[in-house]
Amino acid sequence: MNERDRTMLCKMIGRELVYGIEEPGYDRVRLIFKDYGRSVKHIHLDKNGINVAELTESEAKVAYVTPSHQFPLGIVMPISRRLELIEWAKEKGGYVIEDDYDSEFRYEGKPIPSLQSLDLYGNVVYMGTFSKSLIPSLRLSYMVLPTNLLVKYNENFIGYKQTVSRLHQHTLRLFMESGQWSRHLNKVRNIYKKKHNALLTSIKANMNDRVRIIGSGSGLHVRLEPQNNMTEKELIATAKEKGV
Repeated sequence: MNERDRTMLCKMIGRELVYGIEEPGYDRVRLIFKDYGRSVKHIHLDKNGINVAELTESEAKVAYVTPSHQFPLGIVMPISRRLELIEWAKEKGGYVIEDDYDSEFRYEGKPIPSLQSLDLYGNVVYMGTFSKSLIPSLRLSYMVLPTNLLVKYNENFIGYKQTVSRLHQHTLRLFMESGQWSRHLNKVRNIYKKKHNALLTSIKANMNDRVRIIGSGSGLHVRLEPQNNMTEKELIATAKEKGV
């Protein structure tokens, strides 16, 4: 999801609502919400993702989440937590912004349905991008809006110029309709899975139990937690000494 989509979504949802964002979470989203005058509440994570109990106690009516592979911790939100989040949005009369930035790359278990596909009430905004699965330089992304926000979009934003070339959009459409897109995804998923496994094998062989691997079931990044009792400053200083 690029910055243009986020800013447009802010305008559609409204300035007066409080936004709950994952802590730790994606810094660019935090900055964009604050730059547009949005009140932001930092909601901590537990083992299943954003803490819905803490979210409920906050003043937030909009929750921004990365459920397929939480950034940066790599948590994959289970279906039970997704359903809790949908019920929260229904009761609050608010929205969940689902940033599904790399769900194509799941290496373990069966795919988990998106929040948007589980939502029966029209409170989930689904956002995605082709940057990781196709070509980052195209800056091609999309939003699937609930009906009430789609009405607002058609009333107030239909005249906004699309910054992505219409030729590129049309080419991607043909790529999908021909079946080549699905074949491409299967190919790159297998390539990234091999690289992913090679990285994990190397980490385990060279670092063994000196680190804990977090978020290795999907996505294009993993998190390592050093088991050496060093502080963040000590880790950064030592890495700098070693040329890392």
